Amino acid sequence: MTDEIEAQGHPEGEQAGHDSPPLPHTPPMGISAVRPGDPPPMAPQQPVVSRRPDRPEPNLLASLVASAGVVLAIIGTFLPWVVAEGAGTVSEIGWDQAGDAVLVLVLGLAGAAATGALWIGVRGLVVKLVLLAAGAVLLLLTGLEIGDVRALSPIQGFEFRVGSGLLVIAVGGVLLFVAALLDRGPWSLRSRP
Repeated sequence: MTDEIEAQGHPEGEQAGHDSPPLPHTPPMGISAVRPGDPPPMAPQQPVVSRRPDRPEPNLLASLVASAGVVLAIIGTFLPWVVAEGAGTVSEIGWDQAGDAVLVLVLGLAGAAATGALWIGVRGLVVKLVLLAAGAVLLLLTGLEIGDVRALSPIQGFEFRVGSGLLVIAVGGVLLFVAALLDRGPWSLRSRP
């Protein structure tokens, strides 16, 4: 019978002198073999790492104030800037004055970009400077326009007064200015460690 086993090439015949069972085949690339009854190998537990970098929480108060300032500045462009009262009431909206209205819209969009940065938690001197500059230029522009309207003399029974649009833009400029002061970000270009 041993001749039959050797003729078949059975591995037990080759290991006749050993008491242990044959070793299992080891798979390639370092994967260890599992014997019957052994628990399967498990990958080590690794902590879950978020791919999103940690950002500070947004400053809700500054973001809300800046958002209100942007909305008021842009809406004020389409409200009356000059109202002429006499036999009837005639008003001229800000959009009729192309140069100044475009400047107000550009400042409003710049303020909107800085406000968006506040909403997602970006802080820094650049955001503050954009809000401060937009608010200051809006206040300066509305001050000059209000001065021009008050300097108009009555013509053919019409008296001129300041429209609501200029006042709304002025309030928007003040809110942008205040939002820059409410932001808790650094006031320097270099960040502190």
